[in-house]
Amino acid sequence: MESHNLSSPLPRCLPASSSPRVAAVLAPVLGAEFVLGLLGNSLALFVFCARTRPWTATVVLLASLVAADFLLVASLPLRVDYYLHGEAWRFGAAACRASLFLVAANRSASAAFLAAIALLRYLKVVWPHRALSRASGRAAAGVAGGIWAAILLLHGHLLLATPPAGSCISYQLAANPGAWQRWHQALYFSEFFLTLALILFAITSIWRTLRRRRRGLGGRAGPRRALRVLAAVVAVYTACFLPSVLFGAASLVALRLRACRVLDVCSQLFHGSLAFTYLNSVLDPALYCFSSPSFFRQCRALLGLGRGSQGPGSDESSSQPPARAQEAPRR
Repeated sequence: MESHNLSSPLPRCLPASSSPRVAAVLAPVLGAEFVLGLLGNSLALFVFCARTRPWTATVVLLASLVAADFLLVASLPLRVDYYLHGEAWRFGAAACRASLFLVAANRSASAAFLAAIALLRYLKVVWPHRALSRASGRAAAGVAGGIWAAILLLHGHLLLATPPAGSCISYQLAANPGAWQRWHQALYFSEFFLTLALILFAITSIWRTLRRRRRGLGGRAGPRRALRVLAAVVAVYTACFLPSVLFGAASLVALRLRACRVLDVCSQLFHGSLAFTYLNSVLDPALYCFSSPSFFRQCRALLGLGRGSQGPGSDESSSQPPARAQEAPRR
């Protein structure tokens, strides 16, 4: 029998820097996501900028989200070329830094603005008479500006980092990661779970409010529609971001345990799951249609399928309880 020294350190291992099989799958998938995302987000951007008046708080948050999605989708051809050429980056370090920043910024923007929309729905249903539930478009624009500033601060290091020669990835696993790598990993996981917790809190609170006010709100479509919207947001958000979170966490655990074979499999699955992350920008326009009746009407009108109408008034007022509507004649 062979004797083994149990005190000797386990061999170090790192995942392969590239995977031809994953790259062969990602190239056509990202190409299709680019076409669909460009069409959907261009239509959404036109509707918000040219056909929607006035800009309410909900519209401001949705428009901020579509702007982030449009920028990410516009950068996808560079990623498609990257995978078509066997994960070889041909556009220089500056373009790589910009691409990585857009990917990370879009992820954070999706998390932040979806959480803000969920909290706004929560306020309109649970606390309809509070000032925050009637926030103006200007106030929402200030919140959106603050979110964009925070995203720039959180991910600004990607605009300064030096990518590996010939490669363009930000999710590098290392036996001794640096401070920026640790920050990137912590942010990657925390923003997902924090946003999911906030949306689930909003759903639970709205559901409890509907049960408590069943008589007063039973005939109102707005609160129930808010619940359906948030359920759809959770479904899309989880489907798009959870796979990469799970496989990323599994890769880190395998790296710590020095399970080289498991690490290689998990890192390839993580790499492939990034397609779901980009898919979020393709599915967001469908969420806009689902969450905003006026947006849906405008899209139908532009596509020649129906008549459009200006203003998202029904979106903002439909979640209010009937008591508020009954107070108007007395004023």
